[in-house]
Amino acid sequence: MTNFEIILTESAPIPSSGYSQALKWGNMLVTSGYLGTHPDGSGVVKGGLEAEVRQALSNINAVLTAGGCTFADVIRVNVSLTDIQNFSEMDRVFREYFHPPYPTRNTVGVKELWGGAQVGFDVWAVVRSEL
Repeated sequence: MTNFEIILTESAPIPSSGYSQALKWGNMLVTSGYLGTHPDGSGVVKGGLEAEVRQALSNINAVLTAGGCTFADVIRVNVSLTDIQNFSEMDRVFREYFHPPYPTRNTVGVKELWGGAQVGFDVWAVVRSEL
């Protein structure tokens, strides 16, 4: 049986069903999907797509930090958009959080996300060894 380290922080939405915020195996950390939801579980933030992107990435950042990573350690991002026409707006905000060399990314259009959210993210990151 593989020994995963379970990452859990109160700074991001606490799982309410059968999933972990993130799992670390060796130097790899993989997060669950995060929406622009309040960490206290009170639903999707108000303010439109930009506010949702910022909150979702804030949730991801909290989990990365708990796992010993930063956005600079992310090698893969998966993005789900309920309206693919919002790609440019999502990408504009995304570039405030991620910088060259950008992680690999897959963006897909989906029919709907939990709670009426417009965007969701999950990431893979490499945990840097302490020197």
